[in-house]
Amino acid sequence: MFILTTVNVSVSKRSWMTLERALLLAVTCLLALLGLAQEHTQVDQDEAERIEITGNQAITSCLELMPDGHTLLIGTTQDHPIHVMDTRNWQVLRTIDVDGYYAGPEVKASPGGTYLMLRQRFYIDWKVNKDRLVKHEVIDFASGKTMLTIPEAHDAAIAPDDKHIYSLEGEHVTIRSLPGGEETGRIPVPLARAALAVSPDGGSIAVSHRPTQPQLETVPSIRNDKRGLKPALKYREMVSIYSTITGKLIGTIPEVYDVIYDMTFTAAGERLLIYAIPHLKLNPGVNGQMVGAVRQGIVNMVEMPAMTPMRTGFLSLMNEPQVEPNLQGDRIALASVDGTINGRKVYVYDMATGEFTLDLDMNTRWRTDIREKEYHDGGVPYHFLADGRTLVVGSGTWLRKIITP
Repeated sequence: MFILTTVNVSVSKRSWMTLERALLLAVTCLLALLGLAQEHTQVDQDEAERIEITGNQAITSCLELMPDGHTLLIGTTQDHPIHVMDTRNWQVLRTIDVDGYYAGPEVKASPGGTYLMLRQRFYIDWKVNKDRLVKHEVIDFASGKTMLTIPEAHDAAIAPDDKHIYSLEGEHVTIRSLPGGEETGRIPVPLARAALAVSPDGGSIAVSHRPTQPQLETVPSIRNDKRGLKPALKYREMVSIYSTITGKLIGTIPEVYDVIYDMTFTAAGERLLIYAIPHLKLNPGVNGQMVGAVRQGIVNMVEMPAMTPMRTGFLSLMNEPQVEPNLQGDRIALASVDGTINGRKVYVYDMATGEFTLDLDMNTRWRTDIREKEYHDGGVPYHFLADGRTLVVGSGTWLRKIITP
């Protein structure tokens, strides 16, 4: 079951009842009916507790929780430092200087807590139909020293033992040792695309790629659709699972996806989450425009290790939102937009039913929020704390905290 969230329709015609507006009206009515059918809590950001990031003068770009369960990493824009905060008293313990991350880094802690992996972001980072090659950097958490820099890779992840890093470069996954960075192996992935994810046990790695015809014939929705086979070969993607020990193919998930931008496993490894957006050749929108009701991204779920696609999914209209399941694997937070200039939402979904339980409005109010430095750069960072219910959201130079239902 898919739960619609928000709609953003671009309108260019002079007449009032255009096709785009008719589509917007229809979907808005559908959203209203769906909203009535679900029990959820609507909260304005001003109702959430506001937390000061002492010494911070820049917009928050990302949030990441360290494996100890109480140390929160706060990435910021314009080459300002990463703030290390203790969530037990919300005090900033120290900062880590970074360089070359004007739009702020995307920060991921290694499973063992030894390293931080920084991924380069850009203010205009979303390229239609493909992801760009960006810098990935590994730094030592204790000292802040750079241990390894990968100049260009689509995606990367540190192994659960903190001894290796996997990076997707071209049609192979490169394996490097840590902390030295020596290349120790490669996993060939034919037609590889732009996303990977390492299983929590470290035994396998999921990689996105373009499909072959034999692979598409394993997908029930495609194998008997002769008209859909050709565009699927050109504009859609699949995910294969490889052994990190032998480098051999374990299997390919029997489902076809749109252009995949991000993947992550839940903490227990029982589900693989896949975020994808339709290729413009398949969904050109209305009058050539990217209409929100059509160009929506979807987070799909796969039951692992059985590699069984699940029917429940979650929708977003924000460009590359953070895919954020909690540690317990029963909730997921996902940002979206509501069609206004500053309209941002954070939804919390029940992962079992697909229904959303929280609608957090992060809309910027010009007269008050700008003065209080709660403005944004188009995105919104968020992260669950270790209890699985407390959600922390970046709001300009501040944090907002809320207990999710």
